[in-house]
Amino acid sequence: MKRWKSTAAAVMAAGTVLLAGCGSLTMMEEYSFGYAQLKEGDSEIYLMTPFDLAHVKRQGSDAMMYVNNDKHLNVIAVSEPAGGMTAQHAAEQNVTMLEQTPDISDLQTKIAPATVSGRQAVIGEYTYKEPLNGEISDLVVRSIFFEDKGQIWHVMYMYRQGDAMGQEVTDYIFGQIQ
Repeated sequence: MKRWKSTAAAVMAAGTVLLAGCGSLTMMEEYSFGYAQLKEGDSEIYLMTPFDLAHVKRQGSDAMMYVNNDKHLNVIAVSEPAGGMTAQHAAEQNVTMLEQTPDISDLQTKIAPATVSGRQAVIGEYTYKEPLNGEISDLVVRSIFFEDKGQIWHVMYMYRQGDAMGQEVTDYIFGQIQ
């Protein structure tokens, strides 16, 4: 009888250990969220992100770009001198650029004024098909355009349509700007 109880306890313990590793990770198990400091000119913002962002100066322009991605999500933040441009104008230019991109099909766009973290902003929401790695991908892009101390910022979150983790992370961090 003791042997049966010991064997049953061992089987249950092994099953518990095996099952603990099964299933997919939750967003909070997969990511460690924090704020990345983004600076250009006199503008300094803090953007919640699930990973560090690399920054590069865009060739041939005064724009600074911060980027990173993983299998679920791309995060891109671009700043450029306002020079009379507004967030609304930047959002409209972005839609025009998407409309003129030959590889993009089935483009759906929506831009609307909003307030993000107390700032006047414009929110852009886009879906489209684009070839990636030899196959057509359905993409979802959510963008925020705003002005801060002489810089127009465009913060973009992109994930594949149907990627539940990409959507959950985007929903969690979207608009988390200080």
